[in-house]
Formats: sequence, structure tokens, C-alpha cells
Amino acid sequence: MTPRPPVEPRRGRFAAASLLALALLAFAPVCALDDDEFGGYAADSLTVTVGYFGGPYYEKAVFTLDEMRAMNVVYADYTFIDNMPSVVIDHVAGVPLADLTEAAGIDLAGVQSFNFWTRDKQGAYYTSLTKRFLIDTPRYCYYSLPDNFDYDAGAGNAYATRDGVPVPAMLALADDWNRVLAGASFGSDYLNLNANTRFRLVFGQTDARTRTASNSAKWVHTIEITLGGAPTIVMDESVLELEVGSLFRSEARLSAADPAIAENAKLAWSSSDPSVATVDENGEIAVRAEGSATIAASYGGATATILVNGKPGGGGAPEADGGAGDAEDAARETSPAETETAEAASQGEQAAVAPQDAAKKTRVGREIAVLNPARAESEGDKGGVQNWRDAEMSDTAVEMPLIKENLPLIPLAVLALALFLLGGLVECVRYRAGLEDGV
Repeated sequence: MTPRPPVEPRRGRFAAASLLALALLAFAPVCALDDDEFGGYAADSLTVTVGYFGGPYYEKAVFTLDEMRAMNVVYADYTFIDNMPSVVIDHVAGVPLADLTEAAGIDLAGVQSFNFWTRDKQGAYYTSLTKRFLIDTPRYCYYSLPDNFDYDAGAGNAYATRDGVPVPAMLALADDWNRVLAGASFGSDYLNLNANTRFRLVFGQTDARTRTASNSAKWVHTIEITLGGAPTIVMDESVLELEVGSLFRSEARLSAADPAIAENAKLAWSSSDPSVATVDENGEIAVRAEGSATIAASYGGATATILVNGKPGGGGAPEADGGAGDAEDAARETSPAETETAEAASQGEQAAVAPQDAAKKTRVGREIAVLNPARAESEGDKGGVQNWRDAEMSDTAVEMPLIKENLPLIPLAVLALALFLLGGLVECVRYRAGLEDGV
């Protein structure tokens, strides 16, 4: 049996049919439906995302229907074996998957697999196929398969693969899916293309027995492209010697096979011992205590680390705004004179409200007796040293500051004059009262 010509000669052979197919693509008529096909699920745009295994995936490109029609649209036939089992022949007008990947700006050499999301399945992709399966492996349309298929055995015979033509993996803009039963003809070629299954994944066969029709996903709206390998992370430091209470902003650089990943990926930060050092989502390290902790930045299977050694010093563990750290800062900003005055006032208040604290009162009495003997003598025991209190003197008693008494003379003179005048006024009042009474 003479093999059929490849795809390109078939285009010239069916030039008129191809022109008609373009018109059908524009008006998208409904005809020649699948057994399970119905309207409403056809996609009007195709989204391409990229990421490493396990995700996340980042948007790389979105192609409208018009943009895809403007690409290199290829017309080709595809054969499948479905689960009946039966041979399926699909006439397709579509865009090769390799061309879509290139148009999205993704290096096909770094692609590992494709996840196809369809509009009839929510929450997960419909099928996932490797680049080796779809693109690297030569695949064919077997024109001789319908006439050489053993329906009892569910596979083609020895002649089934003789008339094979290489075909690319494609996303169909429109197609004509035909289940071929025994004795049926090949179908209508490109005369009855319809867009109800847009975008349908189609790919050729490698043998005449494997059932692959169920992987020919319909209503594809998103392709997740998984890259091979893994990203790399480089830290700006490997070991940090930091004082307790200090902060350090770490820098980590992510390198990935695609710019969309490197620009959008968010690193996950963690600490091996948060009691020693913590790290926030932006890579800022806070040293909490002495010791060692490993700070790690991770993404997509890649990890880089920094060893943090907490050293003595600093003001203790970092606090949030308004915490103890602010109070300590305020204390450090107070002048020495103000600090001494505040401490003296505090100690004086303790001596006043706690007379039972004999040790402190004794120390005060001693200082007054030494600095101002006259006052000590006038006040008797209040200013003297009470021997029975010496045994109660605390070893940790705090010495009171020097008390200087400078009594102002002018206010005392004014006060004495006021008292004198007040006395004279009282005598005058009493004298007038005696005259009025006739005394």
C-alpha cells in the first residue's frame, strides 16, 4: 500500500476545502458533534502559565481567539483509538503546541510537562502530559488503521501502521471528530469543521493499539507549563555574628529558568530556633537570645541558609513599638542631673511613707547631724543617732544625697513685719471696742 503524502501536500490538495474551513472558523457553525459534546464550553481565549513542579504557576501570556487565528494555523488529520474500542479520525485546523509555547516566550527546551485545564472540570486540570510524550516523541496519523483494525482484539493488525504521516501536537481551533466503525469511510475531511470543542488538544499515535482518545482534552482554556529542574537561591551572607537585640535584613536572590518566576516568586522564610532568632516574611532577622539558629529561605525545592550566632550585648530582645525598648531609649536620653534628682526624690518618698525602715532614717539623721549640728541639737533625738537602730542598718542601704538648707532672710523679715502689723491692728480694734462700751 502506497503511503499517503505528508501534511503539507495535503494542504495544496485540499486548497478549496481549506478556504472553506477558514470561513467555517469565522462563523463557527455547529455540526458533526461528539457523542458527549454540547455547546457553551468553547473557550474564547487561552491562558499560558509557567512554574516548577508543584507550583505556584505564574501567568505568562493570554491569547485571544483572533490572535490564535493569526498564528500558523495547520490543517492535519489525526487518528485515535477510543475506549469502545474504535478508531477515531479527527480532521483539525489548529496551532501547534510548540508554536504556542514559543509565542508565550517560554523556552521549550526547559519544559517538562503540560497540564491542560478544561471548562468542564473545576478545581484541577483535566490531563497532564510530558513534553517527551507530546513533542519529543514522533507521532503519526495512521491512514491505514481504519481498514486494518481488529475490533475483536481492540487493536490494529500488522498493516495498520504502514500508511503513517507525522503530525504535531496541536490545539484545535475547530475539528471534525468521527468514530469509524467497520466499513465506514474516512469522513468529510475539512468540510465540516466546527468550533464547539475549542480548544481541543490533539496529538498523533505511536502504535495501533494504545487507547489515547480520552486524553484528547476538549474545551481547554489554560495550559500550565511545568519547567524541569529547580530554581536556585543565593544568600548575601552565610554566617552572621549579631548581638542580642539587633536586627538584620537578609537579602536572597532567586534565579529561575523563566523571568516570570524570578519576578513573582515569594520566598518562604523560617528559623530553626525562634527562641534564638526569628525572621519575618521579608527576610528581616531579629536576634532574641544567645545561641545559634539557622535561617532558611525556600522556594520550589530550592533552599539557602544563614547561620545566626547570637552574642551578648545590646539591649535585649527587640520589642514592638511602644514596648520596653522605647522606655529604655527614653531613660538613656535623660540627663545625669535629672536622673540623680529623680533617684533622690524616689528615695525621699520611700523614707517618708515607710518610717519602719530604720536603716534609711538613721543614715539621714547622721548626715543632718554632720552637716547641720545646730539643727540636730534643736530637734533632739529626731536628728541624733539612735544607737538601738545601728544594728538594723542594712548593708544595701542607699546613701541620701546632700541636703543644703539656705533659709531666705527677706521672706522671714517680711513675715515678722506682717505679724507685728497684725498685732497692732488687733490692739486698735480692742481699744475702740472698750471706748464704745464705756470702759
